Amino acid sequence: MFPGEDRWYFSREEIDNNSPSRRDGIDLTEETRLRKAYCSFLKDLGRRFKLHQATVATAMVFCHRFFLCQSHAKNDKWIIAAVCMFLSAKVESTPVDLKTLIITSEEILHKKVIAAEQRQGVYEHYKGLVSNGEKLVLSTLNFDLSVDLPFDILIQAMKKFILDEATQGKFPSAAWKFVQDSFWTTLCLQYQPRHIAAGAFFLAAMHIKMDVKSHGESWCQHFDITLHQLNDIRGQMGELYHGKKRTPTSTGSIGETSNTGDVVQQQPVPTDNCPSSVIEGGSSSVADGSLQDQSRPEGVEKDSPDREAGDNQEDS
Repeated sequence: MFPGEDRWYFSREEIDNNSPSRRDGIDLTEETRLRKAYCSFLKDLGRRFKLHQATVATAMVFCHRFFLCQSHAKNDKWIIAAVCMFLSAKVESTPVDLKTLIITSEEILHKKVIAAEQRQGVYEHYKGLVSNGEKLVLSTLNFDLSVDLPFDILIQAMKKFILDEATQGKFPSAAWKFVQDSFWTTLCLQYQPRHIAAGAFFLAAMHIKMDVKSHGESWCQHFDITLHQLNDIRGQMGELYHGKKRTPTSTGSIGETSNTGDVVQQQPVPTDNCPSSVIEGGSSSVADGSLQDQSRPEGVEKDSPDREAGDNQEDS
């Protein structure tokens, strides 16, 4: 029913335990915080540029895929995130001006307006880093910029199943928020878009106290998802909101569904096969294919304040 490729889907165990960051001494808790930090940054960038949610979500997916193959210890997450937004804006046909992107990124990170006389210097400093970063991101992703998103699938399901007037007033905003928040996790590296849409759909239904038990089996069949997959997605979304790893529990109300669905063929994280690129020129170049910003121009603090993960994430 739904198209999809398996090339970017892996087991959670491989993502959590075998990432390049783990080999460089960054534990799972810290890497989770770093992932949320660049998602928060991308969300702010999207707001400043008034970009469609698809552009922001695609940028988040690019970042997650990049750090699946490259280490947080060796790459400036802010530069990589800005590059991913730049690429995503191109892919989604909502291009942004590079100079404005660089200036806006620095203003967001430092929570201050960069003076007019300093803007050109900031741009001159960062344009080379962003250019090198773009080469590195493209190389790391093997020039694969195809991203399937769950938004259209979720909309189709809401049109099909949400019929009564009372539900129509509450359900869409809740479901939309859940699917947006899913990109702050690594679920997009584990499950196909229809599964993410299903998780958001069921979470929204439970949130507004719909009769999940009566409709759960037909919903599962529509999304082609198993109960195990659904519970795993629910559990990981719960971790996002509650801040600790939890064992997914039975839904109870849909526990009797017999839907089997198809399971994505998950595979080991290809850390040894991820392409790395030797970026030439400047002190930011690292031979193993990483990117760091080691200096800052006048008007920009030497070390940007590390935004707390989820510091602008709204409650669902």
